[in-house]
Formats: sequence, C-alpha cells, structure tokens
Amino acid sequence: MLIFVLPLILWSSCAFSQILYPPQYTTNRIVGGEEAAEGIAPYQISLQGAASGLHSCGGAIIDERWIITAAHCTRGKEASAFRVLTGTQDLDKNVTKYYYPDRIVEHCNYAPRRYMNDIALLHLNESILFDDSTKPVELDHEALVPGSKLLLTGWGTLSLGGDVPKRLQSLEVTYVPYEQCRAAHDNSTRVDIGHVCTFNDKGRGACHGDSGGPLVHNGKLVALVNWGMPCARGYPDAHASISYYHDFIRTHLSSSETDGLDENTEEMPSNRAKGHCN
Repeated sequence: MLIFVLPLILWSSCAFSQILYPPQYTTNRIVGGEEAAEGIAPYQISLQGAASGLHSCGGAIIDERWIITAAHCTRGKEASAFRVLTGTQDLDKNVTKYYYPDRIVEHCNYAPRRYMNDIALLHLNESILFDDSTKPVELDHEALVPGSKLLLTGWGTLSLGGDVPKRLQSLEVTYVPYEQCRAAHDNSTRVDIGHVCTFNDKGRGACHGDSGGPLVHNGKLVALVNWGMPCARGYPDAHASISYYHDFIRTHLSSSETDGLDENTEEMPSNRAKGHCN
C-alpha cells in the first residue's frame, strides 16, 4: 500500500477555523483507503444498533467477553441498544452470529466536549467463539517512533457525507508525535497525551463511522479512532492511546469475574458503569 507523508508545515494555523467533527455528535470513517485484504483484521467488529442493525462504530475484540471502542459511540445508551458483529468483512454477506453486550464501562473522566478519555469497554453476555476469522488482538505498550506505520480498518464513509462501504476498508497511516500533532492543531487542548496522532496526505484518513475502530502496529492494538477534521482535510487525526489507558483496560478485564459479571452471581450490576480512572 502506498504511504503518503507531507511535511508538518502544510498544516496551517487556520485548522480550528474549520468545523471539527465532534465525537458527541458524529463518528469517523476511512477516506482514501482500499478494500481490506481477506483476514487482515480478525479482531475488527461492527458495533450496530440492536433494533436497526445499522453499523454505527468500529471496535476490537480484546478478550472472549470484552470489546473495546470509543466512549462517544456508547454515550447515553444502554447496553441493550447494541449488538456486535464479528468474523466478517462484508456487512451484507455475513454468516457469523451476533453477540450482545450486557454492560458498558466508560472511562470515568470521559469529557465529550474536551475530547478527553474517549474510551469504553463492552462486556458481552456470552463468550466469543474464536476461529480463523474471529480472534482477539494483543494490546501494544511499546513506544512508537516518528514515522511508524499503523493499519487503520473500518466501514466508514468514503468521503464526507459519502457512501458507506459494505466491504471493510483499510489504510496505512503514519504516526505523528504528540508535540507536532498539537502544534498542527494550533496547540489546542483537544490534543492531549492520551492521544496517538496519525497523518497521511490530504484525502487519506478517517471519516464518519470508523470511530472506536482499531489502529494496529505490527499486529498489536495501538489506538482507537477518536476525532479529526472532517474528512481527511490534511490535519492529523487523534486516537485514544492503548498504552496510556493500560490500567483502565486491565483493571476491568481482571476484575470481571469478581465484580458481579460472572454468570453464577445472584445479582447483575447496572448495565452502564463509570470505569476506574487508573
């Protein structure tokens, strides 16, 4: 896949004179990608409306009972509002079963209008059956270096206000260090140390519908799509860093058998919860 990297000087100071696509109102999708090679992302899921069956966000399998996504994808909704599709790259031609969340855990300090801590976990009411097309992704905690290549996948629209692809799309994007990313966005506090930024040339990046979707490096999960300038306008996209939120993730995965989620417990907790701020 071709990689396009432009000097950071091309990101002008007028970035925030344009309208951001705020995560509390809209979601991201891939622009300028290509149909994903078969089997490239067995961890990829489609988060859908339980009633409508429509794709809304991406996410990744990190355990047999846990999905990770962006908090703005689940904000204000109960777990029963969603279903999770796994094991397919075609939204119209799937032969897999759906899985249903019984609990949503948002980061306790998620701040929609400040674009901070935009990460959430969905606990499923049954274990995912793993096979060649459905597998969890390992979490990556290694530091990225400038120029590192990440794989972005999702079913996002192919342009701002454009069509939703039925086939999973993929795009290789380039890691941008925090200081350069923040400078490209006029030193806005919307970019913080909890973000991993990526950039290609103008016309290649995330757009509406990829939110919560995975970015991987060497086969390991590095980040989840959060926000950007709509769509692929030539500014870095910002994503929730997996290494930054390591403790938040591990706390809930390790405690799932002791916090009332075990099927043998007599009482189930609320199907929405504020995650620990670890």
